[in-house]
Amino acid sequence: MLKKTCILIILITAYLLTACGATVSSEPVSVLNVEMSEFKFDPADLTVFAGKEIILNLKNNGGVEHEFTILKKGITAKIPFDREKQGDAILAEFRVGAQKSDEFKFILPEPGEYQVICAISGHMEAGMVATLTAK
Repeated sequence: MLKKTCILIILITAYLLTACGATVSSEPVSVLNVEMSEFKFDPADLTVFAGKEIILNLKNNGGVEHEFTILKKGITAKIPFDREKQGDAILAEFRVGAQKSDEFKFILPEPGEYQVICAISGHMEAGMVATLTAK
């Protein structure tokens, strides 16, 4: 009987942890914690509130400088990203040096999907892309 109870508790705990993880990742938040490295954002799928201040905590674990560049709603950067030709597509950008952390604040004006890239030459092309969804 004790063995069955232990197994049941383990299964229920695993189910709840899985369910909570799925729910948390799709629910909007007002604080984002994002780690950057060569060459990715972690997490790469982010959900926030539209029209409300968002606190962005960026930690650059990489050996080079990185950017968290948010493009205007519905715009997808062309590869290779050229700041001179595509600069008007940038809504906001935040830069963090290698092995540094910083906090930024921003507001997404309306619900929808926003592409996030590292706009430093070659970084987006190497895979530094994320999706920011505002609800």
